[in-house]
Amino acid sequence: MADPTDLSNDDNWNGGYYELAIKLGAHDDERLDAALNSLWEAAGLQQAFRRGSTGPASELTPVVSAESLLAGSLHSVASIPGLGLTLCSVLVVREETYEAGVTRYGQDWLGLCLPLGALDNLDHRVGAYPFDETAPSRAWREPIERWFEGVARSVFEIVPFVHAVTGFEVSGVEPSEVKLG
Repeated sequence: MADPTDLSNDDNWNGGYYELAIKLGAHDDERLDAALNSLWEAAGLQQAFRRGSTGPASELTPVVSAESLLAGSLHSVASIPGLGLTLCSVLVVREETYEAGVTRYGQDWLGLCLPLGALDNLDHRVGAYPFDETAPSRAWREPIERWFEGVARSVFEIVPFVHAVTGFEVSGVEPSEVKLG
């Protein structure tokens, strides 16, 4: 079994990701910054890093801030109770529309993502989720769901948000659109 925290192992980053997606509300950099820092602390994430960066050290270990996140996803190592250590990514999705040359900002989503390749190296029951519908996923997902719930509750205490959803790549997905199972 490969090390699920090995950031140089490309297999750890393959297969998509299992995600906690928090719909923060209207576009707001200060709100995003507060939610990001709350999420980072609540999740107990380790030092932030940029994947594949070859620039100066400050780019390799960015500060956890909205400004850094808006420049690209932040990565770290997470400790999931009941499962262990795995790579993770934190990203922002900013809804935008363009009308008559004017940018209109919609909602901000903050995502805590667990790459399925790393999760499979942590627990082989992950397999080809969600593409192998015959493999049971509840056993490995339950500890993650409990962890996600605690993280979301902690973020909500600091930055009340619209709602949160979990599942396979769910940023921007409304709860009514999430496939249960």
